[in-house]
Amino acid sequence: MATKSSISPAQQLANIANAMLSTGPRTEEGKAKARYNARRHGLTGQFYVMDETDRLAYNHHEKEMLAVLNPADYYERQLAISIAQDHWRLNRVKGIEFNSYGIGHHEHAADAQADTAETETAITQAQTWRADNKHFSNMALYETRLHRMIARNKKELDDLQTKRKAAESAAREEAELLLEEKLAEQDPIDSTQPIQINGFVFSTQKLLAEMAHKQAIAEARWYKSRNWDRSRQPPFVLLTFPKAA
Repeated sequence: MATKSSISPAQQLANIANAMLSTGPRTEEGKAKARYNARRHGLTGQFYVMDETDRLAYNHHEKEMLAVLNPADYYERQLAISIAQDHWRLNRVKGIEFNSYGIGHHEHAADAQADTAETETAITQAQTWRADNKHFSNMALYETRLHRMIARNKKELDDLQTKRKAAESAAREEAELLLEEKLAEQDPIDSTQPIQINGFVFSTQKLLAEMAHKQAIAEARWYKSRNWDRSRQPPFVLLTFPKAA
């Protein structure tokens, strides 16, 4: 009969936290136990206990997924992490399926005598599924649910990012307009001070550089359309930008 542990959940978490601060095990037995280590997720703050190989693989997976999804604030990061974690689960389900068939090939090898190795593999694969089809059906159901959760979270993230990018674009246009007015009036501009519009903060120096680039491209296109005839001036005002821009 199993005895109930006298260690409270809080003490268990404290023990995990203390273990994370240690220099690591020194004996072979300790090293074997340390294969499963706890980590606190840097963004969600949750504890996870993972095999060291899985931990490294997951960290790389999450880093690459977040780089692609490019979340900008806390809630977007939360959605992006959920998407990354569900993709990890999806990959794990596929791995479990492959490994289950691999075990089945070993367990049913004696019952699958045939003329060719390919035929034996086909037989053990079918026997594996017939012996545990509920297991494979549950994995398929779990995979379907994961796809749905990923699609739902991705849609919400896309909607949020579309709205944020539209608002940022409008704010950037306002910031450029204010700078354009100062340039036209030849008012002094402190390029070291950022411009804040509707919660978005823009580097003045970067905006000036982008505006100068866009003006240069517009001017070049206008002259190119006239076979580079410099005898006429473009029909738009050419602003003079600070040299630092």
